Amino acid sequence: MTNKELIDIKGINIPKTKLGQTKMEKLLASSEELFATKGFYNTSISDICKHAGTAVGTFYIYFETKTDVYKYLMETYKKAIKDRLAESIKDCKTRYEKEREGIKCFIKYAVNAPNVYNIIWGSLSIDRQMFVDYYVSFAASYSRALRKDSVEVAPADAESIAYMLMGISNFLGLKAMFTGMSDDEINKMVDETVMPALKGGILK
Repeated sequence: MTNKELIDIKGINIPKTKLGQTKMEKLLASSEELFATKGFYNTSISDICKHAGTAVGTFYIYFETKTDVYKYLMETYKKAIKDRLAESIKDCKTRYEKEREGIKCFIKYAVNAPNVYNIIWGSLSIDRQMFVDYYVSFAASYSRALRKDSVEVAPADAESIAYMLMGISNFLGLKAMFTGMSDDEINKMVDETVMPALKGGILK
């Protein structure tokens, strides 16, 4: 699991006891690993429960279907990423600083949680709307932030800029993951390549 905190989502039965929370976390961790390595369609509910060391009946206490588990993992990633980004930019004064620290934060997160790409992009073959909702949610919050700092951003559609910046982070995250970049290498890439490019265009 990328985030141990259980999230209250409609349709998911969040346990009230510590034991119940532990069991649900094991099921989520098992699902994440199997979905990322075997794929959604090659993973059964019994596979998930066997890997988690729990009875199949326990699965149905919290989830109705495999898709429910997948949706929960997507929400978990979204919250984990947003929380980390918020923490990384909390002391930043300018949009430039926020972009620099936010991009670094995401890339480092991606390197340390490679299952994120497998799970998020894998959702396209399960429920396209799940994939759409994930990125639309990120773009909406990103757009609001850009509009708030509009004096420092090029006069263009904030939503389009949000998707452009999300694309930069996503694909540089892949590069860093493919090549095994260290934190120092990531910092250098963002400081010496990404930010000068943004300063010459999107950021005033």
